[in-house]
Amino acid sequence: MNLDEIEDFYVNAVFPRLPEVSQSFIRSDEDLDDFEMMIDDYLQFSLIHGVELPDEILDATETEVRSAWDPELYERTLGWIAKHR
Repeated sequence: MNLDEIEDFYVNAVFPRLPEVSQSFIRSDEDLDDFEMMIDDYLQFSLIHGVELPDEILDATETEVRSAWDPELYERTLGWIAKHR
């Protein structure tokens, strides 16, 4: 799964299922072109609001995080992935 497919899943399958306040945080990250924080927010808010993520998405996201992620978000984002499992 490539990065565009991962993002497409979060945008189309997760975003509509989140409350408006969570969506506003994600939109803000998107407006700032902060892809890494946006994905971190998707993981956090989907966990908080009970949106289950398929293992395929979690695996692909984890691979992306491990390959080239902001060091400041690395452990935090991996933590959200672990909590989803």
